[in-house]
Amino acid sequence: MKQKAIFLAALLLFAPAAAQTLLEVQTATAIALKYDPQVRLPRGSYRALGPGVDRWVARVRGGNGYGNWEAYVARGIARRLRPAYVQQVSTAFAQAGYLLVSSEKFGVGAETHQRYVFEDMNGRRAMLYVIEAPDALVWLVGWSN
Repeated sequence: MKQKAIFLAALLLFAPAAAQTLLEVQTATAIALKYDPQVRLPRGSYRALGPGVDRWVARVRGGNGYGNWEAYVARGIARRLRPAYVQQVSTAFAQAGYLLVSSEKFGVGAETHQRYVFEDMNGRRAMLYVIEAPDALVWLVGWSN
């Protein structure tokens, strides 16, 4: 009986920390994209809105011809999950019929930028642009005009 009480006390003590980490992982992934309803991404996000998005879009290299940008930001521990974000977005595009046609990685000061271009069978393109800044991970999705 005493062991059960200790186990329950430990479970209650550590459950909030595990739940918070799980919540960060779930909420730091992108939501469904509104410009192509076939691209379905996991629900929840730290979706960036307002004039801050324009500042991030201004940093995109090779973004000419793309618009309707959506920006997502992960901070703290969640920003270390860049490979998981890229994999989830790539998988979502593949499931909607988009194939990866190019990928490029380069440094910009203290940041690392990576551009992924996807194309569907009709020639419609989408770009995933990932910025790894020292204090945040930002990924933007833009659609060809």
